[in-house]
Amino acid sequence: MNIKTLILNFILMLVAAIITALLVLAGSRYLDNKSDNSESSSFFSSKPADDKKNLQFVEIKNLVITLKSNSVKERYLLLDLALTTHDEAQSQRAENLLPKIKGIAVDVLTSMDYSEVRSMTVMELRSLMMERYQSAFHNINVTIPFDDVTISKMVFQ
Repeated sequence: MNIKTLILNFILMLVAAIITALLVLAGSRYLDNKSDNSESSSFFSSKPADDKKNLQFVEIKNLVITLKSNSVKERYLLLDLALTTHDEAQSQRAENLLPKIKGIAVDVLTSMDYSEVRSMTVMELRSLMMERYQSAFHNINVTIPFDDVTISKMVFQ
């Protein structure tokens, strides 16, 4: 074999490899869109499959709560919360109901002992708060204005 044949074979293999890679990429993209039940006809569409992927957050900063304590010192908990919503209307409802939302958080935590709250994981505390939020909004016959609560800061004093 001469050098021209080797170069030609190399170029053909390189082109075949590039075409194969592009076909694999397009096929996997097509299958991903099908599994998401996306109605998009484009392989490379970047539109979200549903509104749930368009998350928005309503922040509650520096919520200071006094906790019960057996010691002489008063105990405090500083929280930053983020309420997860999925659209602008839900975010606005959460903003409008912030006094109620903050009040529920204070009610939940002021009834608890410092050592009890301190021993809880962030996930346990988040779950407890979500249960109380759902219950409180159900009791006043109002749809809860957010999907989830995230504890973004938790400082004990």
